[in-house]
Order: sequence, then C-alpha cells, then structure tokens
Amino acid sequence: MTRKIAVIRHGIKHGAIVTYIDTPHIPDTNPFILWDHYLSTTRAHNELGLHGHSGIDAVSYPVVGSIQNDDSINGKNHIQTGDIHLTTCGYGMAHKSLMKPHNGIAEAFQMWTASPSEKKGEMTAPSSTHIASEKLPLIEGTHATTKVLIGHYNGVESPIKHNCNIIYLDIIVTSYGSWTFTPPETHVAGFIYLRSGHAYIANNQLHPNQMGIFAHSQLPITVTTTNHSARFFIALGEPLNQPLITKEGSVHSSSNNLHIALKNIQQIIEQLQPIEEKI
Repeated sequence: MTRKIAVIRHGIKHGAIVTYIDTPHIPDTNPFILWDHYLSTTRAHNELGLHGHSGIDAVSYPVVGSIQNDDSINGKNHIQTGDIHLTTCGYGMAHKSLMKPHNGIAEAFQMWTASPSEKKGEMTAPSSTHIASEKLPLIEGTHATTKVLIGHYNGVESPIKHNCNIIYLDIIVTSYGSWTFTPPETHVAGFIYLRSGHAYIANNQLHPNQMGIFAHSQLPITVTTTNHSARFFIALGEPLNQPLITKEGSVHSSSNNLHIALKNIQQIIEQLQPIEEKI
C-alpha cells in the first residue's frame, strides 16, 4: 500500500508566477499554505517591491539564477542557485526581492507554512537563516538522488531548523527507476510537485508543472518512472491544530494577532520607504 493523491492541481498563472495552493486547499495542505513556481525566460531582472509578511515561515529556493533579497531583518541577502533561505516572519517584517536570471532564465520555488501559535511562534521576533547549496545533504541511491532541504531523509538531517514539523526534499529519479520513502507517522499532510519528466504515484500519472496533494495518510510514498527521468519535490508535514486566518501576506491564529502584525508591518514599511526613495 502506498499513499494516494487526492487532488491534482494545475495552478493559476499570474505573470511569471504559478500559484498552486489557495485558501480553499489549506485544510488539506496545512501546515503548507503557499507553493509558487516562478519561471521567466525574458532575461529581465524581475523585482517584487517592498511589502510585508507575518505569522509565516517562508522558504525560498532558486534552481536557475539567483535572488537578491533585501529585508528589514538582516538587510541584503544574495540567494544563489540551490541555496535555501528561510524567513521566520513572526510579528511582522518587510522585504523586496529581485530575481536575477542565468543565461536568460530565472526559476525559483517559494513555500510558506503557517507558524505554530505555541510559545509565541507566530508572534516571535523575525529572523532568517541562509544555507548554501553545498551544505545541504545529497543522498545518492541506485535510481535516485535526494537533496534534503528541510527535515530528514534516511537518517540524514538538513541544517535548516524549521518551526513546523516538516520534510522538504528535491529528488531526481532515473528512467525506469523508483523512489520510496516512509515518513514519520505525524507527517500525514503534504504534496508532490513535478518539475520535469513523468512520474507515477499510486494510480496517478503526473506531468510537468502539476501538483499532487496527498490524501491524509501514514502510508509510505512510492514514485516510479518509465522511459523518462523525473525531478520532483516532496513536502510533508504535521498539520497545525490551530485556526488559520489569512490576509494578504500574513497568517495568524487569531484576529488580534493579525491586527497587531499588520500594524507592525505598516510601521516598518513607513520607516523603510524614505530610505527607498533616497536610493
């Protein structure tokens, strides 16, 4: 028996970004509340202007090109191809980002989880962690190579410490190969996203740029290929037992926390805007 896919998502395109998780999906994907695939082939440096977030843990992962991130926490960060950047937004932060292409192509993935309400997790002081690609574990098997972005796989753990109990993997499987993983029993929620190739899971075939949202289960996951290799992402997690109230780039467990955080974000942006105008 293997874990099954409940829903296949094709995403909603907004310019260079395709969004795969919307508010109606959150009960099934909790703790994951956003998965965006950014892809540009225009050679342009695409900038996202100054804006704020709170109550989330945001993971940036560029796979082609790089991201220049400028935030109210640590200032400028340059996220190179294959690096992982985790931002705990807490009670409010603001940032802007710039996608820089490589040979005319820029591609990145953005994943958000809600932050736990326990121990002031969602209202903690904002912080960020940057891990270079070469410091992330790479596990090579007979048919597959697995990069451990967050969490653990086959006894090997990522250096990234995330507030939620999640596993995030980047996997390449050869043609006529297979990949199997038995997650912890707590990790009943999650999804698979196919970046390239063709993949089969349970009774479903996934095509490139499709997301399969898993039915909640403690069963293992098996992914197979035929005459095409495949690269895909697996994200699994323990659902948070708390309300999730969303507004713009913020998610909180209570209206009061949301109100406080949005006010904090407004103040941060007002402080940063005069600096922006001088640059």
